[in-house]
Amino acid sequence: MDSRLRAIFFDAGNTLIFPRVEELAQDLTAQGFPATEEDFCAAECAGKRKLDEWLWPQIRRGEVPRTPDHFYWRKYLQALMQRIRAPQEEHKRLMGALAETFSDIKLWSRVFPETSPFLERLRSQGYLLGVISNSGGLIEEQLGRLSLARHFDAVLDSAIVGVAKPHPGIFQIALARAGVEASDALFVGDTYSTDIGGAQLASVRGVLFDRVGAYPDADCPRITSLPEMEGLLGTM
Repeated sequence: MDSRLRAIFFDAGNTLIFPRVEELAQDLTAQGFPATEEDFCAAECAGKRKLDEWLWPQIRRGEVPRTPDHFYWRKYLQALMQRIRAPQEEHKRLMGALAETFSDIKLWSRVFPETSPFLERLRSQGYLLGVISNSGGLIEEQLGRLSLARHFDAVLDSAIVGVAKPHPGIFQIALARAGVEASDALFVGDTYSTDIGGAQLASVRGVLFDRVGAYPDADCPRITSLPEMEGLLGTM
């Protein structure tokens, strides 16, 4: 284990667990609005770009909004409506139904087969592992249902600790619970401004997990699958 790195923290949604968007696509198609998983991936990329355009200037000014996730989801769903060519008069209804579905933690039950073995390897190498998630209070319970909670020494849910990424406070709580300094920690997340920007505010190194290809030109370490991290750890 790299002596400079003691703890690795992960985002949850779209990093450890993923929504079953294929079911959402099927539901939209059944309603007469043909949709595919690719449409959801494209909307995710568009939402992340819009979020970064809005959030990064605030982060650089030291002004951190309390609820950046609402902005992201609005832009995501607007992009999806355009992608599937839904009529304007249907946007409010469809976006409201999708937002409610995405807020149901049980939708987030897709786990890629490499995730658990990778976390086991990190633990066997002596790293402290944790989760830092902007969630609604049920992320630890969901990770338990998916047999992932056992890998982690601590799970921080923004609804429970009272502060959300990119505010540095949630990272500082995680560091305190792990008993490590910021210089000894690494954070892995899928959203550049919220995750990497928030980690930077807390002086924590960040790795961008970009499975959908939203950030091909990112100016930070970038991976497209969790096992790719193993090639980075000895250099950080």
